[in-house]
Formats: sequence, structure tokens, C-alpha cells
Amino acid sequence: MSLHKIAEALMNLDPKIAETIVNNLKDVINHEINLFDTTGTIIASTDPARIGTTHEGARLAIETQQPVPIDSEHQFKGAKHGINMPVMFQDTAAAVIGITGERAEVEPFGNVIKKMTEILIRENWDHVERYDRRVRVSNLAGILKLRHHDESLAAYYASMLRVDLDIPRLVLVGRAQAEDDSALDYNGLYEMFHARFESFKTSFFAFLERDICLFIDVRDERRISALVNGMSDDAKRILGLPLIFGAGRVEHSASLYWRSYDEACSALEWLSFEQAGTLMRYEDMDLGLILSSVPRDNAMQLVGHVFRGLSDAEIDEFQRVFDAYVRHNGSIVHCADELYLHKNTLQNRLNKIAEKTGYNPRKLSDFTVLALAFKLRSYHTVA
Repeated sequence: MSLHKIAEALMNLDPKIAETIVNNLKDVINHEINLFDTTGTIIASTDPARIGTTHEGARLAIETQQPVPIDSEHQFKGAKHGINMPVMFQDTAAAVIGITGERAEVEPFGNVIKKMTEILIRENWDHVERYDRRVRVSNLAGILKLRHHDESLAAYYASMLRVDLDIPRLVLVGRAQAEDDSALDYNGLYEMFHARFESFKTSFFAFLERDICLFIDVRDERRISALVNGMSDDAKRILGLPLIFGAGRVEHSASLYWRSYDEACSALEWLSFEQAGTLMRYEDMDLGLILSSVPRDNAMQLVGHVFRGLSDAEIDEFQRVFDAYVRHNGSIVHCADELYLHKNTLQNRLNKIAEKTGYNPRKLSDFTVLALAFKLRSYHTVA
């Protein structure tokens, strides 16, 4: 890695992290500590007044990659007595850590402070690298989910991430169910999810706005159930809400991943409506394959036609009766028992549905229309 890239990364070091480094080191030796970048400029210090000032001794330590003491015999412009130790990172002097004090007093601490700083810098670098990868994966996922996308840009991100886009994959979309989706923050889940994906060498995931998007190598498909159950448990523990997932079908190249993504979104919405577990596969949606494909405008035209002139409260009551009638396969006795109604009262309610809508639940052709209208109304209210 070039000195320029390392220096750039260090100059972009979060000021709070740099400040934490020098304060932690001061707690160890109880001396003033300065952290210099590769230009010899102080970027963090236990003496805030010195931040932004330059130091010739620090520049020399960078150039020679050797400790530079400052005392009455070795003086530099802008420097106080002490010692400057080059901080090595990937065989390059990436920074300098300086200890202020009489040379004889602080020099014994030099190597200790140098090693501690190198560890802290390496940890920060690893954090930056992980964050950069996370952003790149999110960018790649955001491109691949689109039907019409820039394939050259996708290839660029894939090459940076060493992701093979010619592997057959299926897409999963996960979401926590909350009343206010905008309040959800998945960031606290990232490290746990990242750990779960350690063994998924050719599969990857990204956080995309309100969703979590997983691109799963078809060779990992048998592990999906365990993966989504674990991720859902993580979310329940951290967010107080479980995650639910929709899964699309396998597509054989990146140019068609969008189709699996769209299917996963449809499956997720159907699962939200049905509330039937943690994972819904597109091919298992049954009636949902039809209802989810009906455009909302067309669906609401049917709903408006069947329930014209009725209030929402009236429709809700009719649906309560109708759903119980369906659950008991048309049995008046069992349906009346569930609703705590006399069977004659239930008969009257069914008659009222027929009277108000023009569709009789007891007639098979009318029953189908009512069932679709109730389902579409409920589905689009949830979706």
C-alpha cells in the first residue's frame, strides 16, 4: 500500500478516535502525548493548543523511520523536549507519536507507546476498511436490484469487492415490522450479520434504506432457513422486533438478479399480510402470486365495485363474518359458535352481505368475487 494512501487514511482519522488514542496513552505514562500525521502536523494532542501546529522532529522521524529525541543537544523549531517515535503500518511510517518531557524520563516509554499506537491505528484502519467495503457492497446491491442498471458500474464495484457476478444467486429481502419504518436503525445489527456471513464466501448482504438485501449463492441455499432465523433473533434482541424475509427464485447472472429481488419483495409483502412465519419463498405464495400481481388501481376498482356505498366499519364487520364462514367451510353451526351468535342471527348477517353487496356468500360464483374483494382490500391496506 502506498504512503500516500496510508497518509490520506490517517489524515481522515476521526478526530474523536485520534483524541481517544492520545488520551489512552497519556493514562498509561502520565505525560503529554501528540499524534502527528505524515506532514509533521499534530492531529491530536493532550494539549489542545498544539493541534494544527507542525514539528520538524516529527517530519524527520517520518523520513528516517527512526526515533528522534528532542533535548538540549537535539533541538527543532516548534518542538518541546521529549521523543518522537515513527508509527509503522504495513512497513511504512504512517504517523508519529510524540511524548513530551525530559528525554531521560520519557525515552524508556518510547517503544511501548509506539507499539500501542500501531495497534490502535491498525484497529482504526480495519474499521475504515470494513466501512468502505460496507459502502461498496451497498452501492453494488443498489445497482443490482434495478431492472435497468449500469452493468459497467456494477462490474467496477464487483471487481473492487472480488465478487463474481456470473454465479447463480437468489435474492432475499428482510424487514422489521414496525409502525414507523423511518424510525428503524439496522446499524446496530451490522457486525452480528457480518459475523454470520463469515462462512458465506460468495454470498453478501447490504442495508438498503428500510430493507436488508441478501444475495445468496445457490450453493448456500440449504443454509437459508438457519441464516434468516438467526438474523431474526438478532433483530428481536437488539431492536425488539423480529425480521421477516421474502425470497425470490434463483437467477443465473447479475443481469437478472433484479427479477429475484422483485419476487423477494412480493413474497415479503405477502408474508407481512399473512403473518405466517419468518420466511416466504416466492414460489410458495399460492394465492399471493395472483393477488400481489394485481395493480393497486385495478384491485381497488374491484373493491369499490363490490363494497360501494358501505362504510369501512360495515365492511370490517362483513369481513369478520365472512372470514369465519370460510374458516369453518360454510358450516353455520361452527361459524355461529366462533362468533358467539345464534345460528339464525348468523344467517341474517350472511343475508345482509348479499343484500348490501349484491354477492351472496352461499353462491359459489359470488363467493369467489367476495373472497377476492376482501383479500385485495386487506392486502392493499397492509401493503
